[in-house]
Amino acid sequence: MNATLSRLTATAVRAAAAFAAALTLASCGGGGVSANPSPIVDSPTLTILPATAIMYSGMPTTFVFSGGTGAYIIASSDQAVLPAIGGVTGRSVTLVPNTVVAETTVTLTLRDTGSAAPVTATVTVRPGTVNNNITITPSSTQSADCSPAICSGGDAEVKVTISQGSIPLPARGVRFDVVSGSFDFIISAPGAAEQVATSHVVVTDETGAARTRLRVRSGAPNQTALLQVTDLGTGAFRQASFVIAQYNGNSPAFFTLPSAITLTGPNTTECSGGTAEVAIFGGTPPYTVVGASPSFSVFVNGVPAPPAFVATSGGKFSVSFGSTRACVENLPVGVTDAAGRTLTVSVTNKVGTAAPPITLSPTQIIDLRCGQSASLVIIGGTEPFSSSSSDGLLLVTPPAVRTVTMNAITSGAFPVYATRNATITVTDGATSASAPVTFRCP
Repeated sequence: MNATLSRLTATAVRAAAAFAAALTLASCGGGGVSANPSPIVDSPTLTILPATAIMYSGMPTTFVFSGGTGAYIIASSDQAVLPAIGGVTGRSVTLVPNTVVAETTVTLTLRDTGSAAPVTATVTVRPGTVNNNITITPSSTQSADCSPAICSGGDAEVKVTISQGSIPLPARGVRFDVVSGSFDFIISAPGAAEQVATSHVVVTDETGAARTRLRVRSGAPNQTALLQVTDLGTGAFRQASFVIAQYNGNSPAFFTLPSAITLTGPNTTECSGGTAEVAIFGGTPPYTVVGASPSFSVFVNGVPAPPAFVATSGGKFSVSFGSTRACVENLPVGVTDAAGRTLTVSVTNKVGTAAPPITLSPTQIIDLRCGQSASLVIIGGTEPFSSSSSDGLLLVTPPAVRTVTMNAITSGAFPVYATRNATITVTDGATSASAPVTFRCP
């Protein structure tokens, strides 16, 4: 009985307190003074997770927030190592640390737009483990005609060193993956029948080196292939490219990358004035390059030379249209090696898809009188257009059907005036054009 009475008494006390609070709030509101509403608070305490984290250079990590107003501001104590400053939309942010050469500690501070106490997260940034040291070495048994590429049907060793702060990491799992290209990794044991796969996991040796072999598919066409190396301990990865040369075993591989050039102009009325590079591989260097066209020029190391000479396999020449901006389709550039083998690079220069810039016709209007009107025709650009006048006595109407109309008017201050000069400007937001107008009254 006493316990029941105690519970009833406590309930009555809480109800009385709530009623008193309600009366207080009502009296405050009735006095004619209002305050801004308090922020919506999920919890008076902010949290950031993880509160401690290990990050690696170039690898993203996501931090999740809760509590406070839901509008957050985050800042890093070392912007050079971990860039993070400013407002955050949502309840998480993904950060990527910059390259460091030694382990570095950074503090992240999270605040909200209300009165919650700031919280911090301690981040340890470590150097990346997969450095820019991936090497791809063709087998010594492949034909030298493919060098520096890998022959179709040939194999090569892929090697990478996993280290941190220049300290090798032995016994580390490393995964090699095919990203693109006609090749696979050899996964079979020595002496066993060859088996291949698009992914292969190996373990680093005592020097931190991981090695595997790749096999280019038989008959693979000329191409650039791409592979990826991932440190399984940190998730850090790096990609590397190599060239595959088609080779049938009877004649030397001889090819260019790319095998054809296509340039595109800035708009529907112009072709490109740009430049494209072409690399030559295989065959027997040196090579002679001849582009028999007045529409473009052929350069080697920036020097025009008809014919041009490329000294070594892997060397490049450039095709430039310059100020001619000539539109051409499938014009040939011949490449001949020292043994007389010849191949052709097809060159195309075509118009773009964007609208041409705005122009106005006529380009100027002279001696427009008050009470009269004149029009400008809009050429090029993309509708809708807008127009403006630099003089308040020369009114322009919004462009309609690619025409802008202007009228010289009078005002109380200027019922009669001598010749005035104004500029009419038309724009579509991307390009604009102007025309000068002279007008007077009468």
